Amino acid sequence: MQGSKGRTEEIRMSAGKKFRELVKQSPPLHIVGVADGSDALEAERAGFKAIYASGSQIAASRGWADIGRIELHHVVGNVQRILDSGVKLPLLVDIDTGFDDVAETIQTLEKMGVAAVHLEDQEDLKSCGHLPGKHVVSIEAAVARIAKAVKAKKSADFVIMARTDALAVEGMEKTLERIKAYAAAGADMIFAEAFPDLSSYAAVKKAAGGKPVLANMTEFGKVALKTPKEIFDETNGAVDIVLNPLTVYRAQRHTAAEMYRELHAKGTQRGMEPKLQTREDFQKLIDYPAQVKGRAEALKKNG
Repeated sequence: MQGSKGRTEEIRMSAGKKFRELVKQSPPLHIVGVADGSDALEAERAGFKAIYASGSQIAASRGWADIGRIELHHVVGNVQRILDSGVKLPLLVDIDTGFDDVAETIQTLEKMGVAAVHLEDQEDLKSCGHLPGKHVVSIEAAVARIAKAVKAKKSADFVIMARTDALAVEGMEKTLERIKAYAAAGADMIFAEAFPDLSSYAAVKKAAGGKPVLANMTEFGKVALKTPKEIFDETNGAVDIVLNPLTVYRAQRHTAAEMYRELHAKGTQRGMEPKLQTREDFQKLIDYPAQVKGRAEALKKNG
């Protein structure tokens, strides 16, 4: 199994194209959030066609709130851990407000082999999309942010997705104006965050000029949880992508909390084995024999 460093340039540059094709072929494309390489391989084994790196999860992995504390190097490290697994699924990455230099962010992640990013219109002191207290930059500033990102990409296939958090701040009419402006500025797709009324996605799709639209199905937020098919049917096809960004990570955190308490109370993992992934299953997931063979060949080649 080869990691991301072993990918050919052709594979790197085709990630965005693959993502675009999946959006066309699988309406709505169901994307799941992953925390690392093992997660990515599990998602691939489960049958998902695309994966996601959440800024909220990257922050949470450091014990941080999702308030704009993470920087580009944090995202790069997380993305590398995902791609090093050799996962073949295209990766969508949360880049918050673009960090210090949105052009550098785009070029860095595109070169790594990321398929798509989403760029939001919040201020740098941001908030989770489903929490109160959000503040968005002016429409002019947001458009300039998107235009700079679009100009920075090397391949036309690389996907720039514009996310708007304006609905809770400015209401529907102004939010639709933003979406129209973002699409005109070159955004390839639209991430309409925290839209609790599925019927509103028809207007979002129209404002986007028919470009693909993402609906975020995150838990404990402002939206009623629906399956991709339910969303597609109830919006008459206005939603092209459905995202579950943190479901597995939240499950991992919940399980971890229980296991820490139980292990501390009992002082032993005896009896806890049914809750644990076996050594054999993990080795199968990562294709352990292939990795051993590849490592041996590399060491032999390098003398």
